[in-house]
Amino acid sequence: MASNRIEQPVICVFCGAQPGESPEYIAAARSLALELHKSNAKLIYGGGTRGLMGEVAKTLVSLSGPSAVHGFIPRALIAYHPEANAGLTVEPQDGKQPERTVPHDTSLKDTSGPLFAESEYGRITIVESMHERKQKMAEQVLAGGPGSGFVALPGGYGTLEEIAEVTTWNQLGIHDRGIVLLNVNGFWDGLITWITMAVRQRFIGPANKDIMVECKEAGEVIGALRAYKPSDGRLGLLWNHN
Repeated sequence: MASNRIEQPVICVFCGAQPGESPEYIAAARSLALELHKSNAKLIYGGGTRGLMGEVAKTLVSLSGPSAVHGFIPRALIAYHPEANAGLTVEPQDGKQPERTVPHDTSLKDTSGPLFAESEYGRITIVESMHERKQKMAEQVLAGGPGSGFVALPGGYGTLEEIAEVTTWNQLGIHDRGIVLLNVNGFWDGLITWITMAVRQRFIGPANKDIMVECKEAGEVIGALRAYKPSDGRLGLLWNHN
């Protein structure tokens, strides 16, 4: 993990690539982007342009400019990015409707920098795997200034997995950054209930119950990250962050 910190808060937002059933979800994504803008925060996200993921990125770019947003997307998923689609070929898939495939272009081999120029969705960097994507996103947060952390808007399996992993890393002492569940329209109520049950059944220590902090409004998120205090129950393990 990166160790050279900057003063600007860097906030990684995990969220769905779908808009969800309720208009409250898109509204929350826009509201969160506004809060990031007001706090001069940099957004790190999964590089998608659809659903809540695209909305929070596009909104912040419109407010703070493209340099305020950096997305990381695996090579296998770049076909879903509008700026990549222009260069993609179309091939039939077993008699099904044609699907877009990643072109074998040497310009895509260098993953050290952005694949796409800064656009309405910010800077986008291509990576080789989901694991690398999550590592790069976490490194950006760890290099951020006070108030940096992770936020989960509503989403599906990927969002749940991502927020659970950074919570586990926090518990293991890999990082001490804040973690917020933005509980829009009660979306995360089930997860919060599960945490309470896991503590009651002694699978999670009482001191670690609040590693994830609940916020019900976007306006609470920045303050929660700034005020975040690591749990006394975190493990004091030594990790190689290089």
